[in-house]
Amino acid sequence: MSFVPLAFSSLTLISTGLGGMAAVRFRDRLHLLLGFSSGAVLGVALFDILPEIFALDGGASYMPIAAIGFLAFFGLERYTALHSARQHVHARDDHEQEVGSLSATGLVLHSFLDGVAIGVGFQTSREIGVVIALGIIAHDLSDGLNTVTVVLAHGNPLKRAVFWLALDMLAPVLGAATTMMFVLNPALLGWVLAFFAGSFLYIGASDLLPEAREHDSPLVGVATAAGLLAIYLTTLALRGL
Repeated sequence: MSFVPLAFSSLTLISTGLGGMAAVRFRDRLHLLLGFSSGAVLGVALFDILPEIFALDGGASYMPIAAIGFLAFFGLERYTALHSARQHVHARDDHEQEVGSLSATGLVLHSFLDGVAIGVGFQTSREIGVVIALGIIAHDLSDGLNTVTVVLAHGNPLKRAVFWLALDMLAPVLGAATTMMFVLNPALLGWVLAFFAGSFLYIGASDLLPEAREHDSPLVGVATAAGLLAIYLTTLALRGL
């Protein structure tokens, strides 16, 4: 089981890479994938992590930690200024290249924490680990898109964008690998799960979904519902094993 988190985190290499490629070639066709990813990430929090927290003794007492997780990722996104970078992708003369690299650093840190979430999930149980991994694999498409977009938006050459994309692809694997060097104290389980529940709620509702809805298509709602349903059914199937 110790190498299973590495195997799942390695799958994020594919989704992150595809997101980065799509940022260059298929940017106008991503709304449905982003909608599905939003539903999947929200589904992980709603159908898997939160029920696990409330099954613990004093489960409701961990909710302030979920709020901290939500605010932590809000702060990280504000720091990297993802939305403003996307909105001004053509205004390269107004931004310094170093700002793009600094923003990409924040995204790589985000991806590293995704890998940690996968590893901690598998330390908790197989079911939680698999569902968290599937949610992260789904939303890492957006991570690859964000990384390439924010670097190019600040006037950097494509070669540098590819460099940061490669780091973003490797970060979840490194994050998962770090969890092989420690065993989570059971007393901290509720705190850690609540933090990641809050972060997943932020990523799904405040990052991915607004980006998907920038495209005026009724199918975005359908794609989001499909992502929620996919994770819900996956959770039911894993609980039945």
